[in-house]
Amino acid sequence: MIAGVVSGLAVLATAAAGRAALRLSRRGTVVGRLAGPSASGEERPAGGRAAWWHPVEPPGRVSAVLIDAALPVHPATAWTAWLLAVGAGVLAAAVAGGPGLATVALLALVCGPVLVVRSRRGGAGMRLEQALPGGLEAVARSLRSGASLRQAVEEAGASTGRGGGRVLADELARAAAEAAQGASLVAALEGVAARRPYPGVRLGVAALCLGAETGGAQARAVDGVAATVRERLAVAAELRALSSQARMSALVIGLAPIGFGGFAAVTDPRTAQFMFHTPAGLALLGVGLTLDGLGWLWMQRLARVAT
Repeated sequence: MIAGVVSGLAVLATAAAGRAALRLSRRGTVVGRLAGPSASGEERPAGGRAAWWHPVEPPGRVSAVLIDAALPVHPATAWTAWLLAVGAGVLAAAVAGGPGLATVALLALVCGPVLVVRSRRGGAGMRLEQALPGGLEAVARSLRSGASLRQAVEEAGASTGRGGGRVLADELARAAAEAAQGASLVAALEGVAARRPYPGVRLGVAALCLGAETGGAQARAVDGVAATVRERLAVAAELRALSSQARMSALVIGLAPIGFGGFAAVTDPRTAQFMFHTPAGLALLGVGLTLDGLGWLWMQRLARVAT
C-alpha cells in the first residue's frame, strides 16, 4: 500500500514538473517575442528561454519524427521533459517497489510516449494541407491584382500564419527567393513538392507549375485547385469523425488492463508482491504489457482512414 502511494506521488510530482517546464518555456517565448533585443544591445537567449533553461536537442531522426507528429511543444522541450520523466519515474519506482517496479516504470515511460507520437504521425502534413487552400487563394488574389506568378507566390509567402500556415508561408517565400536569384520558378515550386510530399501540396504545385509554363487563366485554375483541396479536407475530416468512436474504443481497451492492474497492485499487497518481486510475475507483466501495446497498435491501424 505504501509503495502504491509513493508511486502515485512520484507520478504526480513528475507531471507537475513537466507542466511547470512547459509553462516556463511558453512564457519565455512570449517574453522574448515582446521584448526583442535588450536595451544594452545584447541578444536574448534563442526562443526567449531563461538563461538556466537549456533543453537538450534530440537526435536528428528523433527531431524529424517529433516535428512530423506536430506536438504542441518544441521538440527540444518534449525530448528534455521525456528524459527527466524517465529518470525521475524510474528512480521513484525503484525506491518504492524495487527493481521489478523500476523495470515496469522504465517500460511504460519509454513505450508510452513512443505510442503517443506514433498515433500522431503525419500531424504536421495534415496541418500544412489545412493551410493550403488559404495559401492558394492568396496566390489567386495577387494574380487578379495584376501580379506575376512569381510575385503572387512571394506575396503569399510574406503572409503571416501559425502552425501549418507558417510552414506553408515559409515554403512559398523560399520558392520565390530561389526564383528571384535566377532559378526557374517551376524548379523552385517542384522543390516545395519534394520537401513536402503531401497529396494536396503536389496538386497545388502542379497547378502553379502548369500556369507558369502555359499561362492562361492562372487565377481561376488556382482557385479551382484550392476548392478541390478544401473539399478533400472536408471529406477527410468527416471520415475521421466517423472513425473517432473506434479509435476511442481502442484507447479505452488498451488502458483498461493497465488501470485494473495498477488498482489491483495498490489495493492488494499480495498482488504487488507477485507482480513486482517474483520472476514469474515480472515475466507475465512484461508479456501482458507487450501484448496490450501490440493490440492497441493493431486497433489503431484498423481504425485508420486512408485519405
